[in-house]
Amino acid sequence: MKVGFREKRILLSVSQNGDIRTTWSELTYYTEVVEPQLILVPIGFETDLGSIPRIFQSFIPKDGIAIFAYILHDYLYKTGLFTRAQTDRILDEAMKSLGASLVHRKAVLNGLRVGGWVAWNKHRKADK
Repeated sequence: MKVGFREKRILLSVSQNGDIRTTWSELTYYTEVVEPQLILVPIGFETDLGSIPRIFQSFIPKDGIAIFAYILHDYLYKTGLFTRAQTDRILDEAMKSLGASLVHRKAVLNGLRVGGWVAWNKHRKADK
């Protein structure tokens, strides 16, 4: 199998405040980061897409080329299927498979290094 997403489109609904989206179709991604495997984001999953501060969204839009990768990353952060480092590497692999530039990918990954621990720790507390 080739690394990447199987779907070309995904159905999302948007909440009234416009921040949270809910998947209305599945999203499947084949990764080789941890071991070759298919990851399924289920119908009904809630995401804020990319958690990118508004000040940077004109340069790195949360609903741009990497939207599928952001949904996948939110799912992996919430479920804790992999370590945080593995999850962030899967995000990079997914963004690359979608054609995101190296500058875009590095900016997102550097942002995750600075602030991603907050969301990661919040979700791991919820696991307990």
